[in-house]
Amino acid sequence: MTPDNDSPAAHEPLLLPSLIEASKNNAAGDGAITRIMRGLMSSPTTDAERAGERLRVFGWQLPGCGRGLRWNYRVVGEESGRTLVQFTLSVPGSTSDLPCRVLGLQLQITLNGLEGTPPDELDAYLELAGMAAG
Repeated sequence: MTPDNDSPAAHEPLLLPSLIEASKNNAAGDGAITRIMRGLMSSPTTDAERAGERLRVFGWQLPGCGRGLRWNYRVVGEESGRTLVQFTLSVPGSTSDLPCRVLGLQLQITLNGLEGTPPDELDAYLELAGMAAG
């Protein structure tokens, strides 16, 4: 997706930060991630359209306290390099980082929409999701 500053949605506030804010004090395992993803998917406008450019999601594991994983995610404009959203996800009791990797790619696809996602990203997602499931 190339920047489209003439789009009526360009430069509207992103939906992701408000969905995260609504779930930030929820207990682990309450389905907040699913609600956030569904909220993004049900919107007629993608966050990439709101930002006026394709979005990239970067994620990495943070040092933990030994009771699970903590991952930091950063959403960045592909053309501008601007960090648009940054958040940390705690996954108590988890020992594998694979679900966190899958989530990052799933979030990137959802933020850009299927039409704005190259086939190689979809293939990578399917491969990672398959590994995580089995």
